[in-house]
Amino acid sequence: MKSAILSFLVFFAVLQFSKHTHAQQLPEILQQVLNADTSYHKIRCKINIHVDVAGLKIPDKKIALELEKGKEPAIKSEGMVFFPKRGVIGQYHEFLDSKCQSILIDEKPDTVLYKLVSLDNSTDWVTVDLKVSKRDARVHEMVISTRKNGEFVVKHWYSRGSFKFPEKTEISFEAMPVKFPLKFMGKTNSEPSIINSDEPVNGKVLLNYSEIVVN
Repeated sequence: MKSAILSFLVFFAVLQFSKHTHAQQLPEILQQVLNADTSYHKIRCKINIHVDVAGLKIPDKKIALELEKGKEPAIKSEGMVFFPKRGVIGQYHEFLDSKCQSILIDEKPDTVLYKLVSLDNSTDWVTVDLKVSKRDARVHEMVISTRKNGEFVVKHWYSRGSFKFPEKTEISFEAMPVKFPLKFMGKTNSEPSIINSDEPVNGKVLLNYSEIVVN
């Protein structure tokens, strides 16, 4: 969890600096990411979900997901679904359209790496590292440190000719010891006891997207 410790150190350093300043304007490439993420009104797609967590047997699922501005995600599926709380398409605006500080960490010929630090204590996320390609402003990797749900590492893969949305996403997480960072979705609002743990929980979720429709 060295990256998480570093994230918290950066967070508190920026808080001290920001007492007398406002959140800076987003760099142009991050503004492009935000513009793309807020340009739609509704996204519909199909997702194949594979959950890999030691000690748990969770069957693969295929769901229909609908994301609409101002509403909770709508999911259609048979039976129970374990769904990642972070890393799904259509979530960049949560970080970029908020009071935050952006810090350039690394720059290569084809990509840039920025660290976003939340300046709002009410947000669940603390820091986000965003690796973005310069040519098309696609997000290829994120490291999300949260207050309550541990750390998430998100990797996106894009098909040739696709727009801003990936065809495949891998979400790795480490939860120290907090509530298991997967949403339980079914016909009941209660969550099974297996998703609470007193020990560190490591896992991986693979999402394969298809039939993406953007309105």
